[in-house]
Amino acid sequence: MQTMVKQIERTNTSSSDRIISYVPPENVKVIWGQVEPLLLRGIYYDDFSYDGRNLLDGILKKDMQLWISWTNKVESAVLTQIIEYPKFKVCRWFLAGGFNMKHWLDEMTNQVETWAKQNNCKRIELVGRKGWMKKLKDYKAKHIVMTKELK
Repeated sequence: MQTMVKQIERTNTSSSDRIISYVPPENVKVIWGQVEPLLLRGIYYDDFSYDGRNLLDGILKKDMQLWISWTNKVESAVLTQIIEYPKFKVCRWFLAGGFNMKHWLDEMTNQVETWAKQNNCKRIELVGRKGWMKKLKDYKAKHIVMTKELK
């Protein structure tokens, strides 16, 4: 499902040389070599349900949105999706990878939340490991995801 995306302006964080930005699909290939390894680190915990090509295709088709934090190189990458439920839309933050999280997480979260509101989303859903609950203190665990490997 291709999503109409309203872009927000990139912003500098408290560190004057760090920029957090949504990356328009037409610019993704330029930085993909730096972004893909960061995202694949996050996929490792999910038994590789995606590969790099699936992610790139999703971004280029506008089914996923790429957000980055960078200084002289990309230090983090986050993927979101807009999910349309029958009664409302949500922004799902479903993959993140990188380093120096304490320097970018708050501003990245603010930007994603602002963008989600601009795109008429009612809430943010985060799919991730339990450790995210410690980092995003104003988020609440509403559901759990259980899996069973079928043989």
